[in-house]
Amino acid sequence: MNIWMVIIICFGTSCEAIWEQTTYNTIESCVTASKPVSQYMQNQFPTSAGEIHCMTDGMFETFKQGLRDGKQPTLTTEPAQTSI
Repeated sequence: MNIWMVIIICFGTSCEAIWEQTTYNTIESCVTASKPVSQYMQNQFPTSAGEIHCMTDGMFETFKQGLRDGKQPTLTTEPAQTSI
């Protein structure tokens, strides 16, 4: 199974989605790998808000289709909270 790490980063009301080109074999390995990524992003962009999601192929394809259809990435939690 391919698991994709998707990062949503927001500066004010403008959000962008980025993802790694490599995949993980399990959700657990993606979640483990996301912790240092989250810390790095917080250190590099302290005034931003963001989330990291680990998605299966199907979830990732649905997410990308939404972007192609014009949907803007948004945070699913309050900025003071974190997904991972």
